[in-house]
Amino acid sequence: MEKNNKKWKGFLGSVPPIVWMMIIMLVLFSAAADNYLSAQNLMNILRQSVPLLILAIGQTMIVLTGGTDLSLGAQVSFVTVMWILLAQAGMNIYLAAPVAVCFAVLIGVANGLLVSKGKVPAFIATFGMQNIVNSIALVLTLGSSIYFSHHVFRNVYESEFLMIPTPIWIAVAVFAGSWILLYRTQFGTNIFGLGGNAEALSLAGVNTTKYYVKTYAFAGLLAGIAGLITACRVESGQPTVGSGWEFEAVAATILGGTSLNEGRGGIGGTVLGVLFLNMLRNGLNISGVSAMYQNAIIGIIVLGAIVMDALMRKGRS
Repeated sequence: MEKNNKKWKGFLGSVPPIVWMMIIMLVLFSAAADNYLSAQNLMNILRQSVPLLILAIGQTMIVLTGGTDLSLGAQVSFVTVMWILLAQAGMNIYLAAPVAVCFAVLIGVANGLLVSKGKVPAFIATFGMQNIVNSIALVLTLGSSIYFSHHVFRNVYESEFLMIPTPIWIAVAVFAGSWILLYRTQFGTNIFGLGGNAEALSLAGVNTTKYYVKTYAFAGLLAGIAGLITACRVESGQPTVGSGWEFEAVAATILGGTSLNEGRGGIGGTVLGVLFLNMLRNGLNISGVSAMYQNAIIGIIVLGAIVMDALMRKGRS
């Protein structure tokens, strides 16, 4: 009997704290709104989570190196703008999509060089880049949304395969590719090494500059993909649509258990962090909570969840 109790306690202790928080939230919101647990609403939560999830995977990889990219939200906005501008200029819309993503990759390369070669703290380097990219997007669009009518937007965002929306399949593919990259390649091993002890990695003969640049460039690639999906959702280029997403990506990363300064964690927990944030926002909307109070409530709950997570992890260590 005592052995069974120990096994049960061990199982409970192995469940990530974010899972318990999500269960509590599901119970509370399902009691407040009858349709919260409906299949349609749960599918909507998953679909709406896709851009942030893809962005947060890139953010998690950067956090694992010991940095933070505050320009990722701006990159999302910039890609939506560039895709539409290129299409308006006469470029084939299917060709314009990867070209627009390349801009985000180049921004990531610039961030990586600033952090590694320039020795600029990641927070400062990417904050400066955020402002530059935001300003360029606003200048190019004269501060307003730009439109281009094409069936590809609706086809991508509203189509389904095996009764599952296409954006969710894209997110699954991104997660699978990122998981392989992070856990099954030398690149991933060195990402963890950069966050754990970059100096030791360098002394071992690893070109740390190359891996910093690759990590930020990969995060830019994911921001670009998130930007394309976002453009399909809003059917336009919006210079501020990704504003603040970088902070939500950081929150999801921390909620998922990734340490900001120890090179510990992973993208699996980040998925749970993103779902937690979107389930929370969706639940507040369905429950009829005024938009004026939602940001404050979300901030309080997220802070409380992060503190609770930290305390529970400390208690287990």
